Amino acid sequence: MAERYKFGDYLVPMATDLATALPQLQRQGQQYLLEQAKLALDNRKEERFAEEAAEDREYRDKTFRQNTELQRQQQKFREDQAKRTEMNNMLRFAKTPAQQATILNKFGKPEMAAQVKAEGDKVEDQNTIVESYWTESLGSSPKDVVIAGKSALANIDLTHANYSSIAERTHKAYQESLNQYQDMLKDPRYKLQYDVLLSRAKMPNADIQGIFDQLDTMAERYEAQRYGQSEDEGDKSGKGKTIDEQADELVSSLLTGDAFTPEGALDFGPQTEADVTKLATTVESTSKINIGKLEGSVSKLNNRKRILDRTAKIRTLSETQMKELEKINATLKATKDELSKQRKYSKEAFRQKNPFYFSPTTTKLSTL
Repeated sequence: MAERYKFGDYLVPMATDLATALPQLQRQGQQYLLEQAKLALDNRKEERFAEEAAEDREYRDKTFRQNTELQRQQQKFREDQAKRTEMNNMLRFAKTPAQQATILNKFGKPEMAAQVKAEGDKVEDQNTIVESYWTESLGSSPKDVVIAGKSALANIDLTHANYSSIAERTHKAYQESLNQYQDMLKDPRYKLQYDVLLSRAKMPNADIQGIFDQLDTMAERYEAQRYGQSEDEGDKSGKGKTIDEQADELVSSLLTGDAFTPEGALDFGPQTEADVTKLATTVESTSKINIGKLEGSVSKLNNRKRILDRTAKIRTLSETQMKELEKINATLKATKDELSKQRKYSKEAFRQKNPFYFSPTTTKLSTL
């Protein structure tokens, strides 16, 4: 019993001390947690301040870089403007395309320099052509003026300062050169050939000299007939032939000068099979060449006709243009008719060269 009381003497104070210490320990624990939370909050604040400072620093750096780049671009723009102003001032005082090209090369514009040089060379070449035209045509006959003018107009631009004057002078000389043929036009055979030749003269790259030569030859034949020379000495080509037949012959000579087949080439008597084959080969080859030339002529005529038709939709054609259109239409019809004939000749010649592929027929080459 005594021992139990003695043990109680120790236990009661310990329990009392423990009961007293627990609230204090709780307060200390709470205080510790509070301090830890405060420390964590302070840490988060410091981290946020650091992040904001970094963001602010990055923003200032970015702004600085942008301002620096902007200043660099502005400086470059001012330098470019100064160079451009200097270049324009130098170009303003340059007198030749070669000087302009040198200036452009100096300022780092080789492509523009090449274009300026090419244009300058072109203008110089055209000026040389114009000078040659005036040298050749002044004091010359109307025909020589027309020939020189046609050549010059084909090699200079429509915008050239002298184009209009050369064209007008060439047209007047052309009309004057035709006056000598007026008597010949009373004969309808010569009138038809005359009109076709004039239509040829209006074609691009027409052989004006050759056309004048043909007109002169026609005039000589007409004069020979008019003053009583024999048919053998004069012109036998129109004897016994209608106007349409003469038109066909004239269209046939439109590209080659005389005829599409050699004179007398088809005038054969009885022929062997070998002769027929040889003749068929010649006719087929000649017809193919003629077809190509006639198709080219039709294309050129259609191009000119299309230009006149489009012009007519914009304004009324002049009398000269209306006559030209009428002649082109007539020439187109005759040329297409001749083209159809040549295709027929070529097809028949092929048949005669290759009888194995066709049923036997009599030779038709002599009727072409």
